[in-house]
Amino acid sequence: MTASLPMYWWPENAAAWTRFWQELRSLMPELPPITAPEDLPSDWYLHWGAPDLKLSHVCGLPFASHFLDQVTYVASFDFDLPDTPAGWYHSVVVTRRGETRPREELRLAYNSADSQSGWGSTRGHPFAGYLATGAHRESAAAVADGRADVAYIDAVSWRILSRMCPAMAEPLEAVARTTPTPGLALIAARGIDPDPLRAALGTALERLGEEDRFAMGGPVGLAVLPTDSYRALPIPAPVPA
Repeated sequence: MTASLPMYWWPENAAAWTRFWQELRSLMPELPPITAPEDLPSDWYLHWGAPDLKLSHVCGLPFASHFLDQVTYVASFDFDLPDTPAGWYHSVVVTRRGETRPREELRLAYNSADSQSGWGSTRGHPFAGYLATGAHRESAAAVADGRADVAYIDAVSWRILSRMCPAMAEPLEAVARTTPTPGLALIAARGIDPDPLRAALGTALERLGEEDRFAMGGPVGLAVLPTDSYRALPIPAPVPA
């Protein structure tokens, strides 16, 4: 596999993302078919650094810490989040409804230690315990069922969860939001010209219906950010043992 769009392609909205990819491939037939989330790489760092990578979606933290000077930055999806610059995003702090304890007494569910939205956005705030879940939706489930008490979930994932998985979101509430940071980067292998990809991405989004752009987590558009905005991301300390 030399392409992937893993971040917001969920089973619940897979039809919309599939149609987007089909539109993109009609403009750039050299792109391979993908069937995420069923068929994903087992080693993301190997995948993102592959010399034949056609296109993928990478979290800002691994992009800033490992790949910024090793790959081609193409663009960033803009999900039209309120009070957030185009192409940027933020996290929402999610607890069970009615939770009143201070954060220092809460157990944190986080998707990954190299996730800007799930870990980096905590800015080193101390918690009573830590639970790695592997995905934002699994962090939400852990808070809902009591295995954890709080999670930092990126606002697009929270939007999709609230719209498409209301039973999972119902026991939860967003009690705060974090400072916006550059959104997830669309990347390709080093040496690839980003301009044709940018043009094709924009056209593919324009061809989609409003319902599909909404289901993908939007309304979704495209933004091109200065790479220095990613370079400025602070690299967080490791998750406490």
